[in-house]
Amino acid sequence: MMNAKKKLFLLDGMALAYRSHYTLMRNPPTTSTGMNTATVFVFTNTLLDILLNAKPTHLAAVFDTPEPTHRHRIFPEYKAQRAAMPEDLSVALPYLFRLCEAFNLNVIRVPGWEADDVIGTLAKQAEEEDFSTFMVTPDKDFGQLVSERTVICKPGRTSAGLEIQGINEILEKWKIDKVEQVIDILGLTGDTSDNIPGVPGIGEKTAQKLIGEYGSVENLLDHIDDLKGKQKENLSTYRGQALLSKSLVTIEQQVPLDLKPKDLKLRDWNESALKSLFKELEFKVIGKRLFGNDFEADVTAAAEDETPDNLKTIQDLPHDYRFVDSQKKRQGLVQELCKQKEFCFDIETTELDAKACGLVGLAFSFKPHTGFYVPLPEDRDGAIEILEEFGEPLSNPSIAKVGHNLKFDLSVLFWHGLKVEGPLYDTLVAAHLAVPDLRRNLDSLSQTLLQYRPMPISD
Repeated sequence: MMNAKKKLFLLDGMALAYRSHYTLMRNPPTTSTGMNTATVFVFTNTLLDILLNAKPTHLAAVFDTPEPTHRHRIFPEYKAQRAAMPEDLSVALPYLFRLCEAFNLNVIRVPGWEADDVIGTLAKQAEEEDFSTFMVTPDKDFGQLVSERTVICKPGRTSAGLEIQGINEILEKWKIDKVEQVIDILGLTGDTSDNIPGVPGIGEKTAQKLIGEYGSVENLLDHIDDLKGKQKENLSTYRGQALLSKSLVTIEQQVPLDLKPKDLKLRDWNESALKSLFKELEFKVIGKRLFGNDFEADVTAAAEDETPDNLKTIQDLPHDYRFVDSQKKRQGLVQELCKQKEFCFDIETTELDAKACGLVGLAFSFKPHTGFYVPLPEDRDGAIEILEEFGEPLSNPSIAKVGHNLKFDLSVLFWHGLKVEGPLYDTLVAAHLAVPDLRRNLDSLSQTLLQYRPMPISD
């Protein structure tokens, strides 16, 4: 039973930092000097949503450290394939720590332990101290920690709102009987983002079926003779790998800590430090939200400043935007795309890793003031099935394609099994050549070249 009097929020710092970096990656806000502020902007809004609306009594931001962990010792290849941190995110990290310091938050870093393990330990301790604990993270692995007193608090895709996932939501999402079986599912499927191998040939649906029948990885391996064909062969061959993977995805709950949940009480903000940081980052709207209309960022081009009143908006122009949410509608859209000499397309994803990212949706347009949005399911197989329906127009070499930062879209489609053919036109490259002095995100280009103010992605 959740306790409204003692509410502990534990922020998965690096996971939220990466999420914040990728949320506005296609159209990042920048300062007048060109600094990308997307990471700090989204992180700040997420934090304010918690502080102002969720009303925590205790809060901490937990970050990883560079030291190897016990996972690296038992599996040296753990996370070995990860690309270097994006430069913009690396630049943003000191500002995130300054933000936490200005809000007077408890920041926890324990050498040799991942943030997941520290959060798992604090959540377990908090249960014993009658706290309600909210683990703020986009990481699916935390489902294994959910209980009657501990839930996942997942930021929305556009930083607006928080999605609560309790026991019922985890059981439904993973199709399991007990939350601990999240570990078994991940042990079988592995995790490409962390280089955890799992068992070849076993995807999420197969893992759910096997764990639903056998209950755990260990019991499944004890009954390999019940299986047939390639499934039996792979589980026999990769038995040790399955157990290793399960161990790697298990979040520890016994990290030695010098503090307790009761020590993480929320403290007053440092108003002066916040104002200084928001002015430096040109966060005029956020500053006014917290400190009133007298707040000024003292800049000539604030990252999220209001635009001139004479710009046109969606209310001023005729438009026909359609939500393509059925197979029949998709078939009609595909037929229309195949008739075109050229069309514009865009892909929404969960992150910037083209190989590992999840697909959120597709957008198309082939004439002024019209647009089509195709939502995609969260599971990769289901998203690829819908993606394949658009293979004919996307791979047609006689149809030209237009996009903004097309290199990313083409890479995403390639890693999801679809190769785009035809003449390619990238408006990001065009802007670099034609208007090199302008910011090249879509919002700025729309306002400057089209005198149009687009609707914020958060809306």
